[in-house]
Amino acid sequence: MADKKDSTKEAKTPQVSELDQLRDIVFGVAKADIEQRITSLEHRTDEHFKKMEVQNTANMKTLQAAMEDGFNKLDDQLTHSDQGQDQKNTEITAYADKISSELEMAEANNKQENDELHERLDKEIKLLTAKFTDQLNQALEKLTQVSSELNSSKTDRKTLAKLLATVASNLETDTDE
Repeated sequence: MADKKDSTKEAKTPQVSELDQLRDIVFGVAKADIEQRITSLEHRTDEHFKKMEVQNTANMKTLQAAMEDGFNKLDDQLTHSDQGQDQKNTEITAYADKISSELEMAEANNKQENDELHERLDKEIKLLTAKFTDQLNQALEKLTQVSSELNSSKTDRKTLAKLLATVASNLETDTDE
């Protein structure tokens, strides 16, 4: 039995190899051509992937450089804008300080002028009051004097009316001054 198994093994092995030989004879050239085409296709595909990878890398570097350049320009513009804003803010603050100090000075000058005006008005009022008081006292003295003279001289009423009219007229002219 051992011989039968061995002979079957021996018979199968040459048949497989005969089958391979037959396949090689019938399909050998086509198989080799297909294998060569597959190998060529793999090689071309690898080359295309490598070219695409190189191109993608170059595109990414170009894109990254463009983005960095754009970001740098934006950063410069922002810095310039910030400086402009800071300068405007400084100018506005200086202008506000200037206006504030001018306003304080104007307020102080107005207060001083108002105080001086009040003092002048008070002096004028005191002078006018004193003057009118003196004139009133003088008029009263004259009236008293004339009244005493009239009482003592017993002049008539017409003379007294004329005298009072003259005093009143003098008082009016004194008040107009």
